[in-house]
Amino acid sequence: MAAERIKVGLAGCGGAGRNIHMFQFGRHADLYEVVACADVVAASAEKLAADYGLRAMESVSALVADPEIELIVAATKPPVTHRDIAVAAAAAGKHVVVEKPMATSDAECAEMVAASAAAGKILAVHHNRRWDVDFLNARHVVESGVLGEMRFVRNEYTAGFEGSPYDWGIHIIDQTMALSRGKKFVELSATFSAPTCADPLESEGYFTCRLRTEDGVAHDCGMLPPANGNVFLPGAMTPRFALFGTEGVVYQTWCQRPQDAFGKTLSFQSTTGKALGDPSFLRTELSVPDFYDRLHTAIREGGPVPVTGEDGRRAVRAWELICQSACEGRTLEVSL
Repeated sequence: MAAERIKVGLAGCGGAGRNIHMFQFGRHADLYEVVACADVVAASAEKLAADYGLRAMESVSALVADPEIELIVAATKPPVTHRDIAVAAAAAGKHVVVEKPMATSDAECAEMVAASAAAGKILAVHHNRRWDVDFLNARHVVESGVLGEMRFVRNEYTAGFEGSPYDWGIHIIDQTMALSRGKKFVELSATFSAPTCADPLESEGYFTCRLRTEDGVAHDCGMLPPANGNVFLPGAMTPRFALFGTEGVVYQTWCQRPQDAFGKTLSFQSTTGKALGDPSFLRTELSVPDFYDRLHTAIREGGPVPVTGEDGRRAVRAWELICQSACEGRTLEVSL
């Protein structure tokens, strides 16, 4: 029996809407039908509609009000409109997906979560980097127990950019939240090259942060400058993930695409002499359904939401605390 397709309205017809979400819906044409789109730039909506055979709506408000649509996807960037779209869509009885970052503040995120809960509808945040190969491998190692009791998890990304790293840094923070194995973070300290205390979204440059969970595991995350190498390590890049436990250490190479997985390596250094074994998770974990597969199951069958509104809110709150710690130059006691 064919799955019942979900009818979608796309808000935001720029790069994220066209190149990420429309691409994904094309891969899941058996599960979703995008029927309409809207953008503050009318020409962008009209072009997308013409390219994909959609209805171009005159406004996002009209899109949200359309009775045919079950799911609103807010692919607008930057995230300054996410709160308004999500709250209006929930009030109209729609499920909602918002691009990451979820919103501009923890307070906005709280409003979005409350609105969807009151409407009995799903709010999901498109943290698509949870399906990168390197992260899937790292998460499996952390959760499998192969390293014994976890002691330290490092998740730092090297990139060259100008301006605020919020848009990309939130990926790294969300991954770190997911690697906490359900434990709360109770301590946070951070440094930032150019933090802005009054408006965390305007903080610029590179940052690094250390968090500690309630069971004592240290987590380092951050955005660092590219490693161009030196006389000792010419052109060397730091490992994407470094995972330390009582029985060994795993270094995970940067790898985003499943087709690259077997060309990348996991370096395992045992402290007890045991072998890591056949990394069969490279085959099993990479076959799991992705964000939109899982979202369809959540909407139609009541399965778990792939990345919940509370997940997205946790990452945004962590960003605020990172900026606060850097601005104040001190370690914060948190409940995160």
